[in-house]
Amino acid sequence: MIDLTAATIDGKRIDYTPALRDADLSTQRFDAPASLKFTGLELSGIAIPEGSTVKLTEDGETVFSGFVFRASRNKIGEVTYTAYDQLRYLKANASFTFANADAAEVIRTIAEYFGLTVGDLADTGYKFPVLVFEDQSCLDMIFDTVSQTIYQTGTIYVFYDDNGKLVLREASRLVRDSIIGDGSLMTDYEYSRDIDRDTYNRIKLARANEETGRTDVYIVEDTDSIRKWGMLQYYESVDKNLNAAQIEELCGRYLKYYNRVLQSLTLDALGVPGLRAGNIIPVFIRDVEVLSLNRVLLIEKITHHYEGSGYHDMTLDVRSFEQLGGGDG
Repeated sequence: MIDLTAATIDGKRIDYTPALRDADLSTQRFDAPASLKFTGLELSGIAIPEGSTVKLTEDGETVFSGFVFRASRNKIGEVTYTAYDQLRYLKANASFTFANADAAEVIRTIAEYFGLTVGDLADTGYKFPVLVFEDQSCLDMIFDTVSQTIYQTGTIYVFYDDNGKLVLREASRLVRDSIIGDGSLMTDYEYSRDIDRDTYNRIKLARANEETGRTDVYIVEDTDSIRKWGMLQYYESVDKNLNAAQIEELCGRYLKYYNRVLQSLTLDALGVPGLRAGNIIPVFIRDVEVLSLNRVLLIEKITHHYEGSGYHDMTLDVRSFEQLGGGDG
C-alpha cells in the first residue's frame, strides 16, 4: 500500500491518498532529477499549489520527497501533478571554478550556493587539478564531475537525492537482494546488442600546446575490433593542464570503456518498494546466454507505476559493470 501526502507553503497538510488514481515515480542514474507524476480526482480547484512538498511512502518506507512544479486539470476534475526532488533546482546555470577539488567538494559548494541540504558524500580519493565551468547547468557540472571521477578511479559512484539529502555513494553500497528474472517478479524483457551507440575502437585525444602553438594528439586503438567492425573513432579535446602521462592513461580508460558491444536490457516486473536508479540487483534470464547465471547489474533508469494505492509494477533499464568501466559484473 502507498500513501501520498502534501504540505503547502502555508503549513496546510493534505492526505491525497483517497483521491489518488495513478502515479509514476521515475529515477535515472545521470542527468535528471527524480520525478513523481500523479493524478487524482478532485471536486473543485487544484488542491496542491506549486512549491508544496510531496511525500510518497510505500509499506511505511519513504520512496520520494520533492516539490510540486506543475499542475493541470481537465473537465471531469482529474488533476495531474508533477513533482521533482532537490536536483531540479540544480538545473539553473552558473559559473564555478575549482582547484584541487574532489567530487564531494564540488557538490557541497554548489549545493550550499542554492541552499540545498547535503548528506553523506563519499571520499573518492581523486582530486581534479582544475575545473572551470562557465554558464553551465549546475546539474551538468556535478554529473560531469562524477562521470570523470568514475573514469579516473574505476569505481562507480551514484549522485542522487536521498529523500531530502544530496548524497554521493559508491554503487557497491546500493546492492539490493531482490532477484528479477525467470520465476521471480519479471513479466517481460527486451535484450539487444549493438555497436551503433557509444562504441569506439580508436580513441583520439587532442591537447592545445601553448608553447608550440600546435595541437598535441594522442591515439590508441584496438586492431582486432577494427578488423571486425571497421574503424569507430572517438575524438575529444582535453584540458590543456593535463600532462602526457595523464592523457595516455585517459586514452587507455576510454578504449577499455568504449571498445565493446553495447548490451541493453529492459525489464518489466512487479514492483519492488524503494528500488531506484543506481541500485545493483541480481538478474537471471535462462534464454539470454550472458544472463543464464545470476548477474549483478546496475539500474540506469526505472519507472514505478502505481494504480490507486495498491497495484505496483515497474520498468527498468539495467547495464553490466563492463559497460561502465567498473570491473566485472
